[in-house]
Amino acid sequence: MIMTTIRNDIEINAPIASVFEYYTNPDNFKEEGSEMKVTGEYMGKRDNMLLEVVDKEQNKKLVTRQTQGPFKRWESIQEFQNGQKNYTLVIHTIEYELPTTGKIGNFLTGSQAEEKIKQGIQQAAQTVKQKLESKSV
Repeated sequence: MIMTTIRNDIEINAPIASVFEYYTNPDNFKEEGSEMKVTGEYMGKRDNMLLEVVDKEQNKKLVTRQTQGPFKRWESIQEFQNGQKNYTLVIHTIEYELPTTGKIGNFLTGSQAEEKIKQGIQQAAQTVKQKLESKSV
């Protein structure tokens, strides 16, 4: 099976510490032990994904991996970099593999899935940007 990689970059007008804190704050997710439960609409159907934090570097990096959910494999890497004028650059890379069977496998082709996931991470990034930038004004 082929791994697909999606990347989304966004600049947020907030200090890197605030941005990192938002992404790693368990109040923004449902936390279960070292796992975070994320409920979302994956391929047009509501589903839960359990993500385990596998790597975390303060104000630099957050890596989570699906332990349970709709994908055969899912890894999310968020890197945080200082940009100009108090901006933080968030580079979000997702590597995933679609299941050959099951809800998603039967529902969408690879390119449709990729488009949906791209839209999802772009919307999520915009939501974080809006929340954090409205705080710093």
